[in-house]
Amino acid sequence: MVRLAAAAVMVVLLGLTGCGSDDDGPSASPTPTPKPEGLLLDFESGLTEGSAATTVANAGTGSVQTEVRATGSATVEEVAGPDGGTSVRFPAYTGAAEAPAAVLVAIDQGDGTLDPGDDEFGFGASFKIDEESSGSAADNGDNLVQRGSFESPGQLKIQLDHDVPSCRIKGAGGEVFVEAEGPVDPGSWYSVSCERRGTDVELTVEALDGGAGAGTWHATGPTGEIALTGLPLTVGGKTGPDGTPVASADQFNGAVDDVFFRVE
Repeated sequence: MVRLAAAAVMVVLLGLTGCGSDDDGPSASPTPTPKPEGLLLDFESGLTEGSAATTVANAGTGSVQTEVRATGSATVEEVAGPDGGTSVRFPAYTGAAEAPAAVLVAIDQGDGTLDPGDDEFGFGASFKIDEESSGSAADNGDNLVQRGSFESPGQLKIQLDHDVPSCRIKGAGGEVFVEAEGPVDPGSWYSVSCERRGTDVELTVEALDGGAGAGTWHATGPTGEIALTGLPLTVGGKTGPDGTPVASADQFNGAVDDVFFRVE
């Protein structure tokens, strides 16, 4: 009799435990997992620090061919990064009218990795800009990451004009330009990203070693579909439609790391 009563009590307790979850409310929805970067250039591809980089492996998931293209004697050099790894350094500013230029060029191999269409997307990089980086009529800015030109049907671009980060996104429906409130500190490491979410374009600048100028800024407006098939994505400067660097035109002067492009 005692054993039966104890068993009955146990059954009741188990039943109450199972029913208690109804009072806890609905379970929290899991946090969405961000999609991986289709393009990720982390420059940890085994190249020796101090050597001239010629090809860089894509650590992302997309089918992208990446290589260095240069004019004259310009090179892209492997140097120390902000987190103990490696980054790449682009040529220093000279002020010459036809100074040699060097850029990284990423070409989509047909899987749409670099084509956002009308989807949400983000892109960016880490950077450390030189103390002197512009001043001539041709080289009066620093192009960090871009695809498409100002005149092309579409463009996505992050640049630093007079050390002030900004982002431009242009598509079939219009263009949006968002700019930071002030300059970053030359010689300090930062990360910068630009994201399109619907009609909102968000520019985020994060100081990686205590520099000034960090923050987040927004601008809104329709941009629509971005179709850039055949045009390369360029890191560190300006190129023609075929990916050939334009001498002395907005060459980025400094170091760059962790370049990414992600379509949501």
